[in-house]
Amino acid sequence: MSDPVGPTAAQSLPGNWTVTGLQTAPGDDGRTRVEIVIRGKVEGVVDRGGGVDQLRFSVWDDGQELDFKVVDIPLGRSGAVTVRLGFDGRYAIEAEGIGIAITAGSEASGERVFDLDPFFPEAAS
Repeated sequence: MSDPVGPTAAQSLPGNWTVTGLQTAPGDDGRTRVEIVIRGKVEGVVDRGGGVDQLRFSVWDDGQELDFKVVDIPLGRSGAVTVRLGFDGRYAIEAEGIGIAITAGSEASGERVFDLDPFFPEAAS
């Protein structure tokens, strides 16, 4: 039996979401960085105030939310969205991979629309 393989750095996923990621090698200053890009289709269906729906895109590592963005979607509108997230440092210090979450509304505790854990960013050389 083979070992299970987690999603890699450029994979199309259920729900029309695509996640790509890159972990940079240490630069002259010794710092590394993880960059994530999430692409997908959104539709404004629930008025969360001010005539917009909202989705919260976040990246997690070792149980901590390291970066997030809230995207406002006008009610009755649909379209494509690209969200860039990132954090300084290396991933997988305690747990394998990182987690990508999309929740309804502006709070991390909102209903999960999309969840990818673990995700393994590609290593840059």
